[in-house]
Parts: sequence; C-alpha cells; structure tokens
Amino acid sequence: MGQSLADGQEFAGYRIERLLGVGGMGEVYLARDPDLPRPVALKLLSQALTNDAEVRERFRREADTAALLTHPDIVAVHSRGEQGGQLWIAMEYIDGIDVGAVLGEGPLHPAHAVRIVTTTARALDHAHRAGILHRDVKPANILLARGAQERVLLADFGIAKALDESVGLTRTGEVFASLRYAAPEQFDTDTEIDHRVDVYALGATLFHMLTGTAPYPGTNSAQLIHANLNLPIPTPTSRNPALPPGFDAVIARAMAKDPAHRFGSCGELAAAANEALSGAPMQYPAFAPTASPYPAAPAPSGNRRRIALISAAIVAVVLVVGGAGVAVAVAMRNSAAVEQQAQQQETERKQVEDAREAARQAGCDFAAAMTTYDYRDLDAFQKAVEAGSTGALKSEWANTFANMRDLMVPMEVTSKGSDIQCFYQSGNDDRAEVMTLVTQTSTKYGMPVPETNRHSMAMTMELVDGRWLCSKVELNQPK
Repeated sequence: MGQSLADGQEFAGYRIERLLGVGGMGEVYLARDPDLPRPVALKLLSQALTNDAEVRERFRREADTAALLTHPDIVAVHSRGEQGGQLWIAMEYIDGIDVGAVLGEGPLHPAHAVRIVTTTARALDHAHRAGILHRDVKPANILLARGAQERVLLADFGIAKALDESVGLTRTGEVFASLRYAAPEQFDTDTEIDHRVDVYALGATLFHMLTGTAPYPGTNSAQLIHANLNLPIPTPTSRNPALPPGFDAVIARAMAKDPAHRFGSCGELAAAANEALSGAPMQYPAFAPTASPYPAAPAPSGNRRRIALISAAIVAVVLVVGGAGVAVAVAMRNSAAVEQQAQQQETERKQVEDAREAARQAGCDFAAAMTTYDYRDLDAFQKAVEAGSTGALKSEWANTFANMRDLMVPMEVTSKGSDIQCFYQSGNDDRAEVMTLVTQTSTKYGMPVPETNRHSMAMTMELVDGRWLCSKVELNQPK
C-alpha cells in the first residue's frame, strides 16, 4: 500500500505534513489539528479492511470507547470519522520510536525492559478496570517518546478489537505480527476472553525485549498459531544467559497456556519482573486460579463465530493462494474435515497439557522430598527420595546415603521444604525439564533459630512406567 495523501493536502479538515508509516492496517500521517495548535497522528484504515457497514459501525463504537481512556501512559484518541468511505482516527502525536523498531538493534537492557513493562502494565490495568481490552499488545504498539525523561505510552487501544472479529485472519500482514504475542484462547472463538489475553501478550513482549527475539519462531501464521497453542513456554535465559534466572519463572507464569495459571493482572506481572530484576526471592505462587476482577469480552456469535473458526484452521491456505474467494470455497468443501481436525488437535493439546502438569507436579513433590527430613527418622527420608528418583540419580543416592546418615545424626539435622514453586520449561513425551524454587528451613546441633535459604533447582524428569521420576538435579546457590 503506497502513500494515499500528499504532503500539504487536506483530509477531514486536517492538513497533512508527512507520512509517518505504512502497515497492514493502513497509513499514519503527521497532520495539523484544524482547531488547536497541536500536531496529531492521523491513521487512515485500509479500505480493504473496512469495506462493509458492520465493520464501520464496530470501529466507531470501539474508537469512541477508547477515547474515554484518559491516562498519562495511553496515547489519547482525539477524534474519528469517515471520509470518502475511508475510516480515520486522529490520535495524540508522540515524537519518538516504537519498541519494535528499537528491538531491531537487539535486546534491551533488563532494567529498561522492566521499566517499559511496568509503565505499560499501569496503562493496561487502567483500561481493564474500565472494561476495555487491548487485545493487540506488542512491541510495535508501545511508544518511547524522546526527551530527557523517556515517556512510555501504549497505542492503538480499540482499533485491533474493532477489526479482528470481522476480518479475522485475512489481515495477513498485521495479524502475522500480532500472532507472535497472541494468547491461545484468542484462537478459540467459543471461549470468552478477558484481561488475561493482555497479560499473556505483555509477557511475550517482555520476553522479546529481554532476548531480542519473539517467543516462538515461525514463517507463517499457521506455525505461530500452533506454537502458541502447543509448544512449551520458552525460557528467556536459554536465549540470553546473562539474564537473572528469575525471569524464567515470570515468563512461565505470564505465558501460561491456561489463563487461570497466569498473573491476575498486568500489575502483578510487572511486580514479579521487578523482583526478578533485583534478584529477590519471588513471593507469588506458581499457579493461583482466581476469578477475573474485570469484565470479559464475549466471543463472536452466530455465523461470524463459525467463519472465524474455519478461518483459523485454513489460514495457511489463505496465505498461499492470496484470495478470499478461494478461501471461502476451501472452507465450504472441507468444513467437516476442519471440525474433525480441530477436535483432534484439542484432544492432543489436552493430553500434552496433562503430561506437562504431571511432570511439573512430580518435580514439586521431589523437591519437597529432598528438602524435608529429620535425623530421628532418616529411613523415611531415604525411602521418599528413592521413590521419586530414577537412573543415575537414584544410584548415586543409594551409594552416598550411608555417609550422609553418619553426618546428619551427630549434627541433629532437621529440614523442612516450603513455598515450593515449579515451572515446566521444556520436554517431550517422556522427558521434561522443570525449574523449582523452594524455601528450606533447617536446624543443626539444636540451634534455637532455624536457618532459611531459598534454592533454585533445575530438574530433569523422566516418565518411567507411567510415573514421572527425577533423574538429575542441578542446585543453584541459595539466595
């Protein structure tokens, strides 16, 4: 899409000064407000995306709603309208750069990334309290204003929501970029979504800022949909080993496949990111299903829901053939096959999730076994560790336990593991990597005040005769 308006031209009363950018959703111009001495960012929505009355009405509704958001960290919406069949929206002009462009030069410093996430979280929580979802949080929609004190602002509230329910996955350019940060439930049109889609996207954006790469690779929309639905949550330290290890736990929770396992708000995510940055022990639980404090956005209904479901399944075909007519024909011929495939994929996804949860829980159980013991009953300790281990770890334990007993009894050692948090990192059908955080409170020689340490353990879990057992433990230094 080329430049539609010339410099100096008037459009909807605004005087065009220059083109700022062109994207899959349209063009953005720097323009002069006809009534006030201020510049505006004038966005023209592509006519190809907004060529029916229903879309125009939805866009007006969402733009009006977004205009109600008054917050220092949200790009203000000044006005909206339609001219010559083309929708436009006038927004606050920010002299700066978006985070997506900055990431073209590589990852951000962790402190900078956390500051951006903290500010963006404030903006999102404000919108969520007003019952408004963003649904397209990504680096390109976070702006950094130039100045002595860099401002961080979140843009494009309401615009993505106004369009996605009507044109769905046919917006190949813009949707492809957005899919890198889209929560799994956004692909299930029968599911009501809530503010936690923005929590997921903010977590994925934090991952990108910390590592310089998006969470999941992919060269087409079908691959990205599969990745968000099925692939293990990536760990930022695996791509940027210099990061504090606590960021792995933050991303694991922010990008949990199940919305109930995510942070309850974007503010909680930001608080955890600040804890990870400081190296402080994380005090939040690994999984804490809670009722949503914000209104849910209803799923599309009627024929539009059916069309959206079919579009998600055949998106790869749409991208290859490039024609909406062809896509509709394919959908009509294969709707039954698509439904069956979707059911099969859901069954497989559930099986994968169940296996991951079983491996994660087994890691928690073994961490408890390893850190809970009493010198007066070491037989129970030995039995618990042997029952939860396998392979070389179990053999090594059996060979060294007698020596450990000789040390622990005279020292009158006791220990209790608590506040155990476990996160599935990666794996396959019979092997999983689980990160575990555990607080160990111990005494020796009858000391009156127990000693408390926070441990981080990387566990390798293996499926043996239907049970997940630990075959390797790497213990980091206590915090």
